[in-house]
Amino acid sequence: MLWRFAQHFLTTLVIIFSGAYWGFASIPSIMLILQVVENTQHYSLWQRSVYIGFSLGLSYVIWILMVILLTAMIGFLLRPKFKSTQVPFYSIITFKWAFLSVLDRLAKPFIGYLVPSWVVNGYYKAMGCKIGWRAIISSDRLNDVYMVEIGTQSIIGSKVLITAHIAEKDKLILAPVKIGAKCLIGVGSQISPGCDIGDGAVIASRAVLPKYTKVPPGEVWGGIPAKPVRKSTNNNK
Repeated sequence: MLWRFAQHFLTTLVIIFSGAYWGFASIPSIMLILQVVENTQHYSLWQRSVYIGFSLGLSYVIWILMVILLTAMIGFLLRPKFKSTQVPFYSIITFKWAFLSVLDRLAKPFIGYLVPSWVVNGYYKAMGCKIGWRAIISSDRLNDVYMVEIGTQSIIGSKVLITAHIAEKDKLILAPVKIGAKCLIGVGSQISPGCDIGDGAVIASRAVLPKYTKVPPGEVWGGIPAKPVRKSTNNNK
């Protein structure tokens, strides 16, 4: 009963915090709009419409970037060093994980607009994700990125879900996800906690890797649950 009350109370706090957070990030945008409105008071109607219209569009982009930047800064300061663990669903570690998840979700609505880009890679890195050189991330669905590693020149397709946590009964399971170099993770696939994908491996579109799955280097996996579709030629020698 006490935990249920605490859950509702914390949910209310999250709603209030989200409004204040997005509001704070919008201050530069509001300043720009107010400045344009004030400076165009003596312009004709169509001229004011043009200036205010452009300022609104630019202000929206600035707001998006401010939310991402603010979240990245806080995430950089607060990101944890979780290791593989199983903890009760109501615990201090769970609370820390939940707070970081809420923080990440405040920026997630805008990440989808910018993938793939240096902005998104920079955001994920600031939040603790290890990203190799020339890796391409086209997904806005990477969760718990402080426990995710993506190797050099790997490609993460659109709508790929990578998560390092899963809830089972009354426990929260946290386990790092490692994706090797030159891997291809197909569109809409799902990578679960504890998965280890070897260098050069391919995960087919819509495939689902169950937790703690180990994919050997160079193999192709697909299906639900994912299974080997093609073995590595190196393994056959």
